[in-house]
Amino acid sequence: MDTSYKNIWHITYPVLISMLVEQLIGITDTAFLGHVGEVELGASALAGICYLILYVIGSGFGMGLQVLVARLNGEKDDKGVTGIFSTGLYFLSALALVIIIISQLLIPPVLHLIISAEDIYKAACGYLSWRIFGLLFSYVIIAFRSYYVGITKTRFLTLCSVVMVIVNILLDYSLIFGRFGMPRMGIEGAAIGSTIAEMVAMIMFFVYYYHTKHGKRFYQFSDINLMLKNLNRILQISIWTMLQSFISLSSWFIFFLVIEHKGEEQLAIANIIRSISNIPFMLIQAFAITGSSLVSNLIGEGHDENVLYLCRKVIWIGYVFCIPVFFVGFLWPDLYLMIYTDNQQLINDSVSALYVMQSAYVLTVPAFVYYCAISGTGNTQITLMVGTSSIVIYMVYVIILAQFTSSVSVLWTAEILYSLLIFSISYWYMKSERWMYKQI
Repeated sequence: MDTSYKNIWHITYPVLISMLVEQLIGITDTAFLGHVGEVELGASALAGICYLILYVIGSGFGMGLQVLVARLNGEKDDKGVTGIFSTGLYFLSALALVIIIISQLLIPPVLHLIISAEDIYKAACGYLSWRIFGLLFSYVIIAFRSYYVGITKTRFLTLCSVVMVIVNILLDYSLIFGRFGMPRMGIEGAAIGSTIAEMVAMIMFFVYYYHTKHGKRFYQFSDINLMLKNLNRILQISIWTMLQSFISLSSWFIFFLVIEHKGEEQLAIANIIRSISNIPFMLIQAFAITGSSLVSNLIGEGHDENVLYLCRKVIWIGYVFCIPVFFVGFLWPDLYLMIYTDNQQLINDSVSALYVMQSAYVLTVPAFVYYCAISGTGNTQITLMVGTSSIVIYMVYVIILAQFTSSVSVLWTAEILYSLLIFSISYWYMKSERWMYKQI
């Protein structure tokens, strides 16, 4: 396995583009809705995080799927790779359908209990009533991305990503504001546009896969025993990442509920900062996911001794791409904030929170590289313990701090604490080399 800087970037950039598109869908929704009103902006924050909580359940499963695909790819077991991927795709599709049905029944009454403002509640429900159907398309995309990242063949991710973001921007603009003969649907139009964009990308993945040599080896749903055996292997790794991802995003939801009770302006500021934070987070996550796949491939090839050196290389290249983003944000914060609102007072009130958010990401780069490296070793129970313990401390900090302040920038310091905890524990575990004895 080539772990040069050039190859790390070669594998990462299509993943980066793919994740950028996922973030751009949310960023586009937020940016357009910020010019509709504060209610729509605040509602999209709560509804968007609610959707993400459900999305990361599939994403957590995809992490386990990717680790297994990468390990089998490192062992040159093509038949095993195909079997694992086929099983993962079937399971994610079924899981999405179950979650969609349950969510349609449970989400509205739950939101009504926890959202204090009636107008925000109605807008959030209107968004989710359409957006929830995108889970099916998103989960299928997760399966394909896990497969292509696992085998380190990621180029097609770029094309799918570009098409998806173009479709989303055009449909969002048309449906939110009623352009090009489309009805003016506001926040519901944002949800419809994003869902259709994901459906287009899913179709592209199927067409590409079936017209390559990979598609010729796809396992039909016939050998139930083999499928169950493969599913058990994936779940032994992914059940922990699924739980951790769900808990992590649930903490975000609680964080925004705390802010929602502070007022509509504070919620709007928090949503803007969260949306801006998606850019550096996406950069970091792309490199961390690539690092995780390379770690699994290295272990499959029997090169355990190179894992920590690889992590350091991924961290340095991650900083190379993140530092310019922080530099612009610190010197010209209005360039970012004006994308989301033309309310100058809201822009001024958001600057300090933007600075705090960017400061937190200085620690997030090494934290997530080492954290995802643990997943790459197959020790996903450890990632659950590391993530959950850090989140518990994070939430206690937020809840206590909220008793004394309504400042979004002060509350956002919780991200600095969270990154410090993740980095400290993950680095210690990888340095201890206890991961070397894990069999998957």
